[in-house]
Formats: sequence, C-alpha cells, structure tokens
Amino acid sequence: MLPALSYTSLDEFDDDYLEALIEEAAELSLEHRWWNQAFALKADTQNASLLTGSNKLMHRYLTNADGTTRKIDYRDDVLMGAVDTLTLLEMLTLLSKEHEFAWQVSIPSEPRPKAVGRIIDGEIEPRLFELIMPEVEALEISESELEDETLHQKLRDKYGL
Repeated sequence: MLPALSYTSLDEFDDDYLEALIEEAAELSLEHRWWNQAFALKADTQNASLLTGSNKLMHRYLTNADGTTRKIDYRDDVLMGAVDTLTLLEMLTLLSKEHEFAWQVSIPSEPRPKAVGRIIDGEIEPRLFELIMPEVEALEISESELEDETLHQKLRDKYGL
C-alpha cells in the first residue's frame, strides 16, 4: 500500500477559476472522514496556474501525548488507506469530469514524483487501482469492508483518530 499520493492538473487555470476549484475541493473533502490527511488543493509552487495536492494515506505509527509511539495494525492501516485512496480518486475524477481537465497522479519521491497514472475528463486509468488492489487482495480485505462505515468508525475509535 502506498503511504501517499500526489496529483497535479495537466491543464492551467486563471486565478479566479483556480480559487473556485480549490474551494470546491474543500467542500468535497468535508463529505468524507479521512483516516490520515484530508483532500485539499492549492496552486502549484512551480506553476501557479496548475492545481496540486498530496495526501498521506497511512499512519504506520501514532505518537501519543506523552511522546511514545504505538504501531497501527498493518491490515487496519491498509484498509483505511485504501478507503481514502478510493475516495480521493473518486473526488479527483469528479472534478476532472465536471470541469473537463486532466490530472497526473504520482507517488511522492525525490528528486521528483513518480507518475503512476492519469485521470482525463473524468476517465480514470485502470492502472491507478493497481496501486492498492494487490495489497487489498493479499490481506483479503473485502469490498464490504471497504464500504462499511461502521467498521471504519470502529477503527478510528480503536486508534483515537
């Protein structure tokens, strides 16, 4: 499972439209309770006419108030990271379709992100699902677990998130 995904628009926008898309993404983000990091967009630092964002998808460890750390069960982390990944891809696809533009989805890495797929005018490249599905299948995470909001809340409660 990927620890994070980043995404950048392949189309440029004028300032007003860019701000409207950032606000729309913020509203969409409120529709989901995120496991690690909420979906958010901003102007790209290298080209202010592009939209960009990045989401941490897994925790691995949590730091307690006293500074000690505790490990999150790997299956729990993968399940919740997969839920967030699917929701993130859905939101990117919705924006792409509604506003007719493309995203480049990448894995954050140095010196530059590694491109892994695109979402173009609301059409998602199937290989983006390959980023999470092998691990989901290996851990025998079912579709019903991916959709079970009650289970997701129990896991958040288990870890105090």
